[in-house]
Amino acid sequence: MDSIQYMGNALLMEERDPVEIHRRVYAEVQRNVPKAAREDLLGHRADAPEDQNKSRQERAEKPSRLAEFLPLFAIRPLYNQILWLTSKTGMGLVRAGVVISVGSYFLLGILLFVWIGKYINPWLSLAVSLLLMISPPLTALGRDTTADALASLVAFASLYLILEENRLLPGMVALLVSIYFRTDFVVLAGPVILVCWWQKRLELWKAVVLSVVAVASVLCINHFAGDYGIKMLYYRNFVGVPVAPGEMTVRFSFRDYMAAMRSGITLAANSFFIPFLLVGMFGVVSRRMRPLFAVALAYVFLHFLVLPNWQERWVGVFYLSMGVCAATVAGAAARNRLVCPDTAE
Repeated sequence: MDSIQYMGNALLMEERDPVEIHRRVYAEVQRNVPKAAREDLLGHRADAPEDQNKSRQERAEKPSRLAEFLPLFAIRPLYNQILWLTSKTGMGLVRAGVVISVGSYFLLGILLFVWIGKYINPWLSLAVSLLLMISPPLTALGRDTTADALASLVAFASLYLILEENRLLPGMVALLVSIYFRTDFVVLAGPVILVCWWQKRLELWKAVVLSVVAVASVLCINHFAGDYGIKMLYYRNFVGVPVAPGEMTVRFSFRDYMAAMRSGITLAANSFFIPFLLVGMFGVVSRRMRPLFAVALAYVFLHFLVLPNWQERWVGVFYLSMGVCAATVAGAAARNRLVCPDTAE
């Protein structure tokens, strides 16, 4: 459903009339989305919550309702622009969203293979990379026509450049750019900058400037997108689907936040988080992998603290990082065993 709002924001690059944007978006849906999925998007699914169906029906029927939802997804400016540019090749907005997600997923697999391949032989690296990429939390990135796959690719590439290749300038540029694909990557930028300062790769004033740029980027994006604020974000995640978000006064108390936190912890405990965390903890024994492990874990913690909901596609960078930590340390251990085998006395 998010992709409908992304398509609307993409069309804003060339069209300002909300009626025309509505017509073109839903014409794409009618033309390119299979019937079962289309009926769900139009709010006609029998087993869906009533508020979800009503909201989707309103958006499908009234251009003004769709327009009220666009600011909620305008906070992914670079993704919206790339979606628009890709659609101009003639494939249309729906197919452009599919191509971007699948292409980003494929490139993530290549980057994972390259990173792991620095520590283990190519065939084993290929096998490990394939196993990681077909795991459910990572296949979700390629299946969803949202900004998550492309944003995760940019963020994961920044970690590779900074923590593995020691290329600080292009890595920091990629890290800051990732915020313009998904603003929540500001909580990844913080730990990365802190680690670079701790390792004396950044002077304090430079770390402060980069942190200010990261936070200021989020504030600017939210301001110019017309975002409705964090209470609306919490309402959409924990209360229900609004019909007219631009006309609502949202109330969300600290008690509501704590209830959401308890529910989110349950979701995380039932997800792939704990198995991947346990596997990634092998990285702690490697001095080279400790920064990656610490950054990925801090990112998940801060992300959950800000938004105590759990969706696998939001933390793809964590799953990829844990895979790198485990594979590289296991590969190094295997090499050491071959070089220095135990001898019986």
